[in-house]
Parts: sequence; structure tokens; C-alpha cells
Amino acid sequence: MAYSIPLPRFFSSVVVAACTLSCLCASAAEPVTETFAGRTALVYAPANLPAFGNRALVVVLHGGLGNAQRLAAGRAESALNLNAVADAGGFVVAYLNGTPVARFLGADKLGWNAGGCCGQPAEKNTDDVGYIRSAVEDIAQRYGIDRSRIFGVGHSNGAMMTQRVMCETTVFAAAVPISGALESGATRCPQARGKRLLAIHGADDANVPVGGGRGKGMARVDFASEASTARVWQDSGAMYDLHIVPGTEHSVDSISAQLLQKESQTLAQKIARFLGLLGR
Repeated sequence: MAYSIPLPRFFSSVVVAACTLSCLCASAAEPVTETFAGRTALVYAPANLPAFGNRALVVVLHGGLGNAQRLAAGRAESALNLNAVADAGGFVVAYLNGTPVARFLGADKLGWNAGGCCGQPAEKNTDDVGYIRSAVEDIAQRYGIDRSRIFGVGHSNGAMMTQRVMCETTVFAAAVPISGALESGATRCPQARGKRLLAIHGADDANVPVGGGRGKGMARVDFASEASTARVWQDSGAMYDLHIVPGTEHSVDSISAQLLQKESQTLAQKIARFLGLLGR
């Protein structure tokens, strides 16, 4: 025989909160593998989307040594997986792939030519700006994206690449770079005038220090500081908001855990809210 026992109000609230969180952590659909300009990418399109032509797109760029497949499946940089918030907000997510960082690390360890960083993409002067512009246009056509609602998000080397695209093109309407500064060497980004960026950086990041200089990662380059990056964006007429998260390091998971504790929202939720894609 089953019994139904009324829960006290406190426990009912806990159950509701847990259910809400579980809904934001699990998604019904699966990312689809696509090929754009010769590279594979993962595109996540929830069932609940606006009409064709009115949809928003968030382009997610993995960090150095990462790849789109692991990120889209939540196996790496999992806090940057936006599938669940895309379900809640009704927008398309594209996880793009860079190119191999080094000959000896394997074909699945990828990176981006962000300018001064990182590895083979920078050494070979790979045209990642051109690739991203081409891939985004293809995705926009296939998935019915409103060109004024395309946004960029990236972590580490992907954050640097997101900012380079924001600086050199009109592809992104707004961007959220995480744990990475502007490394292209640009002193002005006229294409970004009037646009918004939310930079998020762990205060204790040793790989890409907030204050710039040589990090402890594999890149072996001197990174720009967040202060110098802020000056470039502000001098270019962009709205640049820097959020330094105390008690966190380089990883997105570290940052997300602290945001959940202090702000009652995950990194994915904070990103979607900043971009205007998720209710506050």
C-alpha cells in the first residue's frame, strides 16, 4: 500500500528547486554533427525554437587542447555546455572545432589562431576568423538564424579567439569570453562599437593570469592583461564588463561552482542571461 505524506513547506521548496535544477542539467535532444568549411562541428537545436528566420545562435569555442565533441557531450569544459539552457531559452548552439595545436599531441587536441596564441594554429597563421565567419553563415542559413542575434562564447584560447572575431568582424552581436584576454595585438576594434562583452576570469587563474604575463600552461607565451584588454574595448566604444570571480582558477567548472554558490546560477545560466536568451 502506498502512502502520501504531505511535505513541510521547506522540503517542498527544496524539491521544487531540485527539479528546476535537474531540468536545466538534462536535455532531451542530442547535438547533430555537421561539416562546415571542411571541419566538423556539433549543432544543438532544441525542439522548442522560434520561427525559422527568428532564431538566436550561440557559437561556443573550446579551449586549447579541447574539441567540440567533448564539449558538446559534457565530457570536458562541461560548465560551458549550453544544451540545457538552450532548451530553456529556445536558441541554437554551435560547438565549433579548431585545428591541431601540436604535431605530437594528436588530432583531437585542438586550438585557435587568436593572434599571439596558441601553438600551430598561430604559427601557421590559420585563418580561423575566416573559418568562423563562413561556418556561422552556413549555420545561419541551415537553421534559420536571425543575423542580429548571433553571439560568441569561448574559454581560454577559445575566449581569445571569440574576442578576435568580435574585433575583426561584425559576426557577433555580443560575446562572453572566459579565462582569456584579447591576444591579437589590436589596439582598436572599430567593428565592436556599441556592442557588449562580459569577460569572466578566475581571480586565481595561473594558466592565463588576470594581470597578464607568462602562465603555467603549455602555451609558453606572455598573455595580455585583462586591464589592457579592457582599455582596447573601451577605447573602441564597446561596453566591456569584467567579472573577476574570487576563489576560482582557470577552469570553467571552478568558475561555475563558485557562481552557483554566490549567485545561485551556473556559468551557463549567467551567459544566457547576459545575452538576453534566458529569463532573469
